[in-house]
Amino acid sequence: MKKTGIVLGLVLALAVPVGGALASGGSGHAGPGDGVSYSSMEIGPAIRPAGFSLCPAIAETAQVRNKGIDYIRTREFAEAVSAVANGTSGFAPTKVPAEWRGAANLWVDTVAASEKPRIAVMPGEAGPDKSRVVLLSPSGAPVDPARVGLEERSCNSALLFRASLEYRFRLGQEDAPLLYPHLVREAASGIEKRILAKMETAARSAKRADDIAARILEAEKAGAAECQPRELARAKAELAVARVGITDLDFDPGVTEAILARVEPLSGTLLASRRFAASHGIRCVAE
Repeated sequence: MKKTGIVLGLVLALAVPVGGALASGGSGHAGPGDGVSYSSMEIGPAIRPAGFSLCPAIAETAQVRNKGIDYIRTREFAEAVSAVANGTSGFAPTKVPAEWRGAANLWVDTVAASEKPRIAVMPGEAGPDKSRVVLLSPSGAPVDPARVGLEERSCNSALLFRASLEYRFRLGQEDAPLLYPHLVREAASGIEKRILAKMETAARSAKRADDIAARILEAEKAGAAECQPRELARAKAELAVARVGITDLDFDPGVTEAILARVEPLSGTLLASRRFAASHGIRCVAE
């Protein structure tokens, strides 16, 4: 009887239309004048050209985390995903979609691996003041930020919902919250928007970081290492954290900007002190 009730819930949940691909539109994309570009990749039926998926990252989104669904990064849930995709689960549909197996393999590989995609800011072809922002897969290949394993084929909401039923049944945890399809779609859409927004700010932040680095380097060459070692060390450390923040997808861009806002005046003060000392023929200026 218990399993019959679960199956009834499955039918009702999947009666809701799944909808189109999550990442098929252009809303949120940076325009050509924003200095943001990326290399598109054609995603075929195997859905594995980039070798990774960001879909498990839905575990960290507010939509999923607030529901207490903290098991979807576990090996047990990955096994449940595979069981549904391979048709060995009682919760698998009579005819399993062909792409589900590839999606399940991608899920399992991503959960087992620790690598993540990252943002890179590269010199643009239009000139030194123009940067090109790209999203790189863990292997270093450029990928379309709108197709990073969050589309409906590899982050399949129906597959993951059925897997949550299988997980709950296998572990005998009837009170475990289910990963409903709408949660998957909302969380995946939120991740995609966050990536695109971060890519739009990356070029500006990287240019700001380069300007700060240039001032720090000039100040160091002018004697800051001897005269203001603590300030120099602090500026370097803060800048290093900011640079990580620019490339790390999990790093809040607002925090990166706050760090740059702290280190920017510090670098200016360091350089001004060294220039003053040089113009007056003295080695160090008292703090």
